[in-house]
Amino acid sequence: MSRLDTYSCQTIDSSDIESVVSVLNSDFLTQGPMVEEFEKSLASLVGANHACAVSSATAALHLGLVSMGVGKGDHVWTTPNTFVATVNAAVYCGATVTLIDIDPDTLNIDLTSLKRELEAISETQRLPKVVIPVHFGGNPVDSQKLSSLSDQYEFKILEDASHALGSNTQYENVGQCQFSDAAVFSFHPVKPLITGEGGVIVTNSNKTYQKLCQLRSHGIDKNAREPTTILPAELYYEQTQLGWNYRLSDIHAALGNSQLKKLKSTVEYRQFLREIYLEQLASEAIKFQKIEDTSLSSNHLLVVQFETGLKRNAVYNALKAHSIASNFHYIPIYRQPLHHSTGNPTKFPMMEKYYATGLSLPLHVKLTESEILKVSSVIKEVLKT
Repeated sequence: MSRLDTYSCQTIDSSDIESVVSVLNSDFLTQGPMVEEFEKSLASLVGANHACAVSSATAALHLGLVSMGVGKGDHVWTTPNTFVATVNAAVYCGATVTLIDIDPDTLNIDLTSLKRELEAISETQRLPKVVIPVHFGGNPVDSQKLSSLSDQYEFKILEDASHALGSNTQYENVGQCQFSDAAVFSFHPVKPLITGEGGVIVTNSNKTYQKLCQLRSHGIDKNAREPTTILPAELYYEQTQLGWNYRLSDIHAALGNSQLKKLKSTVEYRQFLREIYLEQLASEAIKFQKIEDTSLSSNHLLVVQFETGLKRNAVYNALKAHSIASNFHYIPIYRQPLHHSTGNPTKFPMMEKYYATGLSLPLHVKLTESEILKVSSVIKEVLKT
């Protein structure tokens, strides 16, 4: 059966099912050993010291900002080319959000524009406390270049790597956090690795990790010691800060643990499909997202741009007529009614151009080479007219 009816979808096999069933037959459905096993496996895979699994990448972003001390009056800077969760997490903390236009080729935050905006600010209180780079579609941001700006302007870096598990640069794996304070991954069913719903935040800081683990479970410290002797020590706990119920269940972790074993082959196959697209759609009329030769993208998204909005819409309609799904990622943050205050469209010419001409084509491991050829054929037919 063709799976061109969706731009992306989950892939589940018997080993995934067996892993989940093993937890269902165990003594722990949540707060058991499978979450810790998943965390250790993932941290080892990306090369980070610690991983804290939570209920979603949104929760991970929120906790990451809280752990970095973001609150009312603080400033968080990011890109308009992201899902609303990136900005919402800052709003949860009471922070003010500033958006920086995108690079027209990589579609990531434009670090040249970021540097220019930082240089233009004379009042230190308006500088960002945290910058959130988004590895859009799995395409890694130049983390080393961003880190040099962080050193100069003293902001923290929280990577939104929701798309980018399995991505790397010439310097590091995304999530290794050599040039950032923490990084967040998403395991939603359209991602290269899934847990159903879920996310994780990785860091090399033991202090940050301990705080994250406490915040995800109501802010409760189970290692606290009772000042009196009313309860046995192992029964005592204290809520020392305001936290949330952002825990990941062992059921979800079991699926993630099984999926981790297939991540390398999943990324390789997605790269194989991307290369077919590149070969078939090589044309001045189509622009692919630029990925550096020294980087590997997870290829969560296969994003292209056309010469005009009319041509993009014609391609979308032609694909739809052939029962082929495509999508657009993302409607600019500043165009969302809740976030109009983050900027006027005229301030973001590169984002506006991408918004007018971009399209996400089908890319997932259930697709075959012949199906990619079919998608490409429909697009090429449209471009003839």
